[in-house]
Amino acid sequence: MSAAIAEIDLLIFIPIEKVDLIVCQESDLPNLRQEVNDILEDWIGDFSNEILEVAGTLENRKKQILDKITSMEK
Repeated sequence: MSAAIAEIDLLIFIPIEKVDLIVCQESDLPNLRQEVNDILEDWIGDFSNEILEVAGTLENRKKQILDKITSMEK
């Protein structure tokens, strides 16, 4: 798996917002969702890939990603 991860130019991480934008009903297991978010955040930090963490509205996230891709192409 490490070889496959090494081939990735950019990892994009979209964490759960501090004020969660997704309403989770109790049946959706919000605690599990938070645990998975935390595990992923720790896990991606172990790689040497460039990581872009985006936040905000869908449009803001899209802009952050497109801006980063554009800057990488230069």
